[in-house]
Amino acid sequence: MVNSRDKLVGKKVIVVGGTSGIGNGAALALLEHGAEVVIVSSNEDRVNEVVKKINNPKLTGKVGNVRDEAQYTECLKSLAPCDHLIYSGVDKIIRGAIADGELEDWKWYFGVKFWGSALTGKIVSKYDIIKPGGSLTLTSGTGAMKPGMTASIGGSLNAGLFTMTTGLANELKEKKIRVNCVVPGMVQTELWDKLGVPKDKQKDNFEKAANNLPVGFVATPEDIAEAYIYVLRADYTNGTLITIDGGGVL
Repeated sequence: MVNSRDKLVGKKVIVVGGTSGIGNGAALALLEHGAEVVIVSSNEDRVNEVVKKINNPKLTGKVGNVRDEAQYTECLKSLAPCDHLIYSGVDKIIRGAIADGELEDWKWYFGVKFWGSALTGKIVSKYDIIKPGGSLTLTSGTGAMKPGMTASIGGSLNAGLFTMTTGLANELKEKKIRVNCVVPGMVQTELWDKLGVPKDKQKDNFEKAANNLPVGFVATPEDIAEAYIYVLRADYTNGTLITIDGGGVL
């Protein structure tokens, strides 16, 4: 029996969305655990930049665009077989009063996080991308549990991923592939920049949020990476939501 400390050594892990934010934090943690990591993103320059910056022989990159089914399918097929696949692709955080939102914007936002997850599930189901005994891990968010005043759309998107996790776990059980979902709370990532929130305002927001959290701080991607490491190593975990939010939903 392999020591749990070494369970990821030499394992091939694909991280879709691994060039930034939570996905990048997971990729870095996996490298520390001895895994061979492939980060996938639609931005070729960003992929090359991250691979060069990290400068680890166990890290490679591949361009894959979930908005292009044929291209993305070929991308994952070219990387097969792998031991685990993490999907953390996201375009923007969806926040704001529903009265002020735009339907076309909502459709666009769903495209990467929700439909990208569904497409990944389809490809894994249809082709031998992940080895038997491996896992597919999706990424949702606690807005599904506690959407508050400005997350009706984003919360609904994330809640849909809860159901998708259970559904895919059932659909992939004959292939002996586990499906789980990491559910982060507030995290300090570049997505806040995409919302147009100034850095000083972000700092204030994180400080206020930290004061309301039992743990007393707002997570970084490295903190959230612990959940991915757990779920990849925990062979008895399947169809499970792994909430990691500092106690925010209490």
